[in-house]
Amino acid sequence: MQLISLPDSSPLVTLRILFRTGSAQDPEGKGGAAWMTALQLASGGSRTRSNKEILDAFFPLATSVGSQVDKEMIAFSAETHRDNLDAFYEIFRAMLLDPGWRSDDFQRLRDDAVNYLESGLRAQNDEEFAKEMLYQCIYRDHPYERHNAGSISSLKTLTLSDLREFYTAHFTRENLTICLAGGYPADFERRIRQDFSCLPPKARPQQPIAAPASGTESNVLFIEKPARGVAISLGFPIGVRRGHPDFPALLLATSALGQHRMSSGRLFNRMRQIRGLNYGDYAYIEYFPGGMYSLEPEPNLARSHQIFQLWIRPVEHHHAHFALRLAIFELDRLIRHGLDAEEFERTRRFLPKYSKLLLKTKDAELGYLADSAFYQIPPYPEYLERTFAQLTLEQVNAAIGRHLHTDSLQVVMVGEDLAALRDGILANRPSPLEYTTPKPDEILTEDVEVANLALNLKARLMPAEDAFA
Repeated sequence: MQLISLPDSSPLVTLRILFRTGSAQDPEGKGGAAWMTALQLASGGSRTRSNKEILDAFFPLATSVGSQVDKEMIAFSAETHRDNLDAFYEIFRAMLLDPGWRSDDFQRLRDDAVNYLESGLRAQNDEEFAKEMLYQCIYRDHPYERHNAGSISSLKTLTLSDLREFYTAHFTRENLTICLAGGYPADFERRIRQDFSCLPPKARPQQPIAAPASGTESNVLFIEKPARGVAISLGFPIGVRRGHPDFPALLLATSALGQHRMSSGRLFNRMRQIRGLNYGDYAYIEYFPGGMYSLEPEPNLARSHQIFQLWIRPVEHHHAHFALRLAIFELDRLIRHGLDAEEFERTRRFLPKYSKLLLKTKDAELGYLADSAFYQIPPYPEYLERTFAQLTLEQVNAAIGRHLHTDSLQVVMVGEDLAALRDGILANRPSPLEYTTPKPDEILTEDVEVANLALNLKARLMPAEDAFA
């Protein structure tokens, strides 16, 4: 059992309970076990109180309990006023340590999970849909392959017994990190340690998660569904994570290429500002779900293995072929020529300051401290400041050359009437871009090169209904 504490004089107390387990430990054929176990604890009541009774008790306390599930981490978070800490903690403790395991809650939460995959993700959110399907392509036949919620078929076969078994096997002191911040009483750390010591000491032995296999060819998956545009995601696995010597250099490079939800990156400039193709284009070297709704990444998505990814927000159907080519063209330009001195210095000044914004809440600060413990690095802002102070342009460009590439790409495109687009991409047909306003000659000349870029992709087309089935 680990404890991370940030006591201060704040009237608020923040709790984040983290277990180092997740959907990568779902038993074979039982995808969604980790997801459903976390939901059952956070939204299924305790043995002595139903979920409705808990919600009724939390309402006057102005608090709630959230849960998050990823491949190797499950987190529960809450915040309450210190005057309400005893009343809140009595309920919170029981939710995690003495769950209710009620069948009606299980059915409700399982239906919610199925509806999330069927309707919330597959039918209504093309961008997140494309990203999640990209991860399945990148991690084929790997513990990271399936969605954290499992599949529709696996969810429907899960039982309460499966969840109880997962809970007993993985919700242990060995996997537990308790995170506390705020103006809690002096003896609260001892109290929470003592309460959570009732968990089993050791987790069920697990095999280390192997690195994903490196691809040997580039593939594009076309997913057919009604849509106004075409959402595009592409990427590949990388052997770099926080703590790796090349992580700071690659983080700087991807920020310059496409910082999330900012207009400063090359992709944004070349695809949106100059050509007006879409709303935005971004680059990542870590898993970043929910980018449509978040300005910053969430903590506690730490993983043994990470990815490089480009997120190309939806483009008009007749621009999709050109947009894909342009994204790969810009990635190739970065690999061949690297960053220039101005991009390097601007981004090196920006990122250490930006990292402090990631910790604007105590909950986030606790989460990032737990992630730093996972990666065995100093606190994240300190880690970036220290490494960026010594980083050189030559080191960044060398890291780009070592880890980024445009071969063995995995691409996912979500939209409707994709057969013609597929045929054009497979045949490497020209995809000229036409403008309604004049453009500089240098852009028009570059467009000709982009429109004729050979992609050499293998392709398959699938209906959206087959995803997460």
